[in-house]
Amino acid sequence: MDHRGGTRTKPAAVARPGRAFALLQAAGFCGSMATRCLEIAVAWWVLDRTGDEALLGLVLGAGVAADVFSRGALGWVGDRYPVRRVIVCCFAGSAAVSGLLAGLAFAGVHQLALVLTGVALLGVGLGVREPLLTSAVRAVVDTTAVAGAVRVRSAMASLSSFSGPIVAGALIGPLGHSAVLALSCAVVTVCAALTAALPMPAAPSRPRERAAVGAASWAADAAAGFRAIRGVVPEWRLALLAMAVDFALFPVFAVVVPALVSSHYPGRTWVLSIVESAFAVGMILGSALVVGWSNRAVGRRRTVPYGFAALGAGFVGTGAAVALTGPGAPLVFTAVASLLLMVSGAGLCMVTVNTGTVRLLATPSAFRNRMVAAASFLSGIVMPLGSLAGGLISRTSGEWLALTALGGVICLCAGIARADRSLTRFLAMPDEELDEAYLREFPSAFGGAAA
Repeated sequence: MDHRGGTRTKPAAVARPGRAFALLQAAGFCGSMATRCLEIAVAWWVLDRTGDEALLGLVLGAGVAADVFSRGALGWVGDRYPVRRVIVCCFAGSAAVSGLLAGLAFAGVHQLALVLTGVALLGVGLGVREPLLTSAVRAVVDTTAVAGAVRVRSAMASLSSFSGPIVAGALIGPLGHSAVLALSCAVVTVCAALTAALPMPAAPSRPRERAAVGAASWAADAAAGFRAIRGVVPEWRLALLAMAVDFALFPVFAVVVPALVSSHYPGRTWVLSIVESAFAVGMILGSALVVGWSNRAVGRRRTVPYGFAALGAGFVGTGAAVALTGPGAPLVFTAVASLLLMVSGAGLCMVTVNTGTVRLLATPSAFRNRMVAAASFLSGIVMPLGSLAGGLISRTSGEWLALTALGGVICLCAGIARADRSLTRFLAMPDEELDEAYLREFPSAFGGAAA
């Protein structure tokens, strides 16, 4: 144990994820890329046929809502049924829906009800699939390899977020939205095949009578996941911190930065592209390099508060850059803001990679997917409120103050995380001691299901 900040991460050579993990990540990365292309192709299709931006917002909002709420309502599916089978079914269902949308687009048929239903079904598939792709990491790697595997998954997710829109834009131009929908269908089908080939160990069997009761009352299984996260003290406090961070983080790129560029640098859309890409690059570098360096230098216990601080400070600094440079210096603002937002992106991964590692290791297998899904759901439900708050502050006080205020909220989370002894105690544990530690420390949170 590191006397300065808890456990230092072991060198990556000690435990490397193997073929199963590689297949899982290939499926996850290709699925994420296809999802981003699908979203953009559907947006292009709706605008091409209707020209109605409000209608586009309705369609995309239906997908986001289905994604978020399915994480809370259906997180139990991956804990009851074989993980590989559920992921394959999600990919196969998404392929079928995207194929149907492609067929409609090629046929020139644009029925709003069908498009809304298809986008909502894609959202449900995504909401069930993504937490499972995270929790499945624990099933395909050894305990000592989990931290490195989570870093790789985070880097791949960041890379797909960065490159997905670029690929979609490059394809829609020459091919058209219909062909991109069809291509996305083919890619998702390949993802289903990759997942089916996973050499994943069988999950421990559950009693028949318990499965039968759960099948008759899925709501009880879903509620059990939220009771578990509420009963595990460090996870509940992490969930509250994550809600505060996502409340502040989401509107920065969804509302504040676009409004800033529109008002200060009209016509210079390259400013928006560069500064938002810088944040994604920071996430990639953070996942691939910075998290490992920081964990080895100061331990996981200190890396997480430092990550909160870096994330918030980058936003505060960007707000200061807006106030200091003004609308007459777009190049200076872009350069300064890009560096600061790269720091913010790296800081976000310093938090998410380490807390995700602890969650995967410490949660008992019977509740692992519900815990991951519930945490994701709680973060997602505050995003619309954050967008509203960010928009109101931007309109009434200016974008620089909105960035400063939202960044300040995240910096406050850094102090809370550093002072929380329950949270830091688990962050400081070695990976071997973390294995199902929540079950040992908080058995009542998991009720009889953990027995």
